[in-house]
Amino acid sequence: MLKLYNTLTRKKEVFKPIKRGMVKIYSCGPTVYGYAHIGNLSAYIFADLLKRYLRFLGYKTIDVMNITDIDDKTIKASLQKAKSLKEYTSFFASELLKDFDKLNIKRPKILCKASEHIEEMINLVTILIDKKFAYKASDGSVYYKISAFSNYGKLSKLAKVNLKQGASGRITNDEYDKTDVSDFVLWKAWKKDDGDNYWQSLFGKGRPGWHIECSAMSMKYLGSTFDIHTGAIDLIFPHHENEIAQSEAATGKPFVHYWMHRGYLRVNNQKMSKSLGNFYTLKEILKTVPNAYAFRYLVLSGHYRINLNFTFDALRSSMNALERIKFFLERLSKQKDIPAKEIKLINKEIKKAREEFMRYMDDDLNTPKAIACFFNFLSRINKLIDKGLIGGRECTLIIEFLEELDRILGFIFWTEEGMPEDFKNKNKNKNKIEELIRMRNIFRQKKEWKNADKIRDRLIKMGVRINDNQHYTDWSL
Repeated sequence: MLKLYNTLTRKKEVFKPIKRGMVKIYSCGPTVYGYAHIGNLSAYIFADLLKRYLRFLGYKTIDVMNITDIDDKTIKASLQKAKSLKEYTSFFASELLKDFDKLNIKRPKILCKASEHIEEMINLVTILIDKKFAYKASDGSVYYKISAFSNYGKLSKLAKVNLKQGASGRITNDEYDKTDVSDFVLWKAWKKDDGDNYWQSLFGKGRPGWHIECSAMSMKYLGSTFDIHTGAIDLIFPHHENEIAQSEAATGKPFVHYWMHRGYLRVNNQKMSKSLGNFYTLKEILKTVPNAYAFRYLVLSGHYRINLNFTFDALRSSMNALERIKFFLERLSKQKDIPAKEIKLINKEIKKAREEFMRYMDDDLNTPKAIACFFNFLSRINKLIDKGLIGGRECTLIIEFLEELDRILGFIFWTEEGMPEDFKNKNKNKNKIEELIRMRNIFRQKKEWKNADKIRDRLIKMGVRINDNQHYTDWSL
């Protein structure tokens, strides 16, 4: 029974889709004025995990992600580079998809650009004006009147009593202070510093505000009410709060049943920012660890609702974890030509691991415990290999099970394709380290401490730091 934490109610709830067997999901995508940073990408990895697990459970999904290619940032950046808005933003939208492919993020079925849905946005603004939830101000822009929407603040739990009245209480910028409860812009009147970036409408020449874009696009593809809306935690207010206000005022129906948010990504326990010099893109972190799957593993090794502290040491440890998996798969492949030994025992181990893994995933996508369960399974199978109890048929069953899990996790089967030669050579050395650690653990199990200590001393001379856990030995260089 899948339970998901709903930001709207602040509690875990049993997931019940609107339509049996079908889940409609909208994920807030990027504003394409630059390369996506690793905080953005951590939110997209979380959304990918959610969709993968729902599909694993047998649900059909309709998943939509927006590309914000019209807003204050994109217009300003394109004008500074003397490029058209379309040319400028298309480049970064394309780069985002390359990052998706590197991180094994499945591309959304519907990827929609704001610039291609202006008509839908104008129609939605018109409805809001007709229903008295919006008004045209003296500056020529159209604003949402939040005092007219009684449930404003229900997602973010902000009190509407702080509402600023009059012209001073209007917000023209797409992004604003996280506690500034004021009327926000739906349609921005054209100004000279917008250049050629404008569209004609009943309200005059201008462009849509950022918040109206997601409401218009999500409802076009998913309907007035849909199942799940995902995004980063910093979007709860004002963006997602404003989406609810716009959409529910226009339709008179609940907008979204389950709101799910990825926690903050911090770098060395600090907020990521260019001013602190800790603002990283995927391309930049791959210079240190040239395997994007390591970042995917790092994100999933923590719970999606818990803030993630990114460090390069943590990224290297994630790479070590991937190498343990690769070493296991290589070791397993060497057993393929051996006659079957313990089919019943392996089926029992797989059944136990599957049930435990899914129990954790059903508990609000608890990937830390699910991944620990996965490594415990590898540890038990390694011991059976040591005892000579794994043959070809058992290998096939184990690989099929791991392929099952990889449909969810997406990092188990990886290759060194495209990695630098020096990195590949380091990996070969790490395979030797894994073999030495395996031999040491066999001696430790047999309580042959002298032989185990000899291998330990050899590893120390190789510069290996050893940490003996309950089920396996962790190590780093």
